Amino acid sequence: MIERIVLCGFMGSGKSTVGKALSEKLGWELIDTDEFIEAQQNMSIPQIFAAKGEASFREMEHHAAKLLADKKNCIISTGGQLMTVERNAELYRGSESLVIHLDLDFPACYERIKNSDRPLVVKNTMQQLEEIFNQRSSLYRKAAKFSIPNNGDLYDTVNQIISKLNSHT
Repeated sequence: MIERIVLCGFMGSGKSTVGKALSEKLGWELIDTDEFIEAQQNMSIPQIFAAKGEASFREMEHHAAKLLADKKNCIISTGGQLMTVERNAELYRGSESLVIHLDLDFPACYERIKNSDRPLVVKNTMQQLEEIFNQRSSLYRKAAKFSIPNNGDLYDTVNQIISKLNSHT
């Protein structure tokens, strides 16, 4: 029985937006891993990167992933790199988690993130971000049970995810 939906994908792929719509439709709690970490640390992600470094943040991500792996009736919207790390992806491989990769091409993702203060966006050029996107794409697919295109109507994406959920319960 599926107890949680885990959304993964590149920055700007729509994890937060789709997660919110799914949460409303299913009546499940939405947990954004970045917001979860920010609340635990009482700092924003850019502040954590600046004060403690990326390696420390990645440990915080893993700790958050472990804490959330047993949560029921929730949608977990993951940070862009969380599910590309094998030890994190492994936490959600059981039959209780439905891991969905929100698939959106790089130009569309970039358009959504280019003016953000996300640490990776600030420190990388568009070409470097596209390389990161290309490196992560196969890792998202490996971590996920399904890849769902998120380049159309929000509710079409949500309904596709609910259809996958219903076929696994």
